[in-house]
Amino acid sequence: MRRIFYICALLPGLVMTSAALAGQFDNAHPVALNNGFNHVVLGGHKTTIVVAKRENYNAHSFSMATIYTQGPSDSPDEPAWNVVPVFNVDPKDQYERLYLLKGGGADCLLHDFRIFTSAHAATTWLIRAERDMKLSYADAEPVHFYVYRLKENKDGEIGRPPVYFEFDHRVDASKPYCDVDEAMASELGVR
Repeated sequence: MRRIFYICALLPGLVMTSAALAGQFDNAHPVALNNGFNHVVLGGHKTTIVVAKRENYNAHSFSMATIYTQGPSDSPDEPAWNVVPVFNVDPKDQYERLYLLKGGGADCLLHDFRIFTSAHAATTWLIRAERDMKLSYADAEPVHFYVYRLKENKDGEIGRPPVYFEFDHRVDASKPYCDVDEAMASELGVR
């Protein structure tokens, strides 16, 4: 079975419960991101999202995605591409992520993500779903949704790229799940 990533429409919101987050997806228009190069517009920026599989010939293969935007260039004939990283609040939690993961085991996914953009492209969000790993890949455990907002570094702040995702808030699922895709479908209303 082939799993795909989605970009959906999302209205801007405040810190909320997973039930309140789910209501934000009622008018979502999903766009599938397939393995390979995906050309989309995020926050008004031409963006390429590259999805690739890391095959290891067992139940724990995974996919990863990297996000790039066209940015300022020294040459008008050759646009520069920039990595769009994900910044977390806690430096102990991979403070800067350069890629996003989708994977787990044969039974359940432990990591996945979705990107959402409002219809007018003013707000773009990233939601990373992570399941706790305690005893096995097949156990239901707490799932956490980490919500990020796409930001621009218009002032050239040192240490920040031109475009990046900044941590906004965390929402915990209302009950344990084995698979984070099931948690996103049940709690957030997205597939």
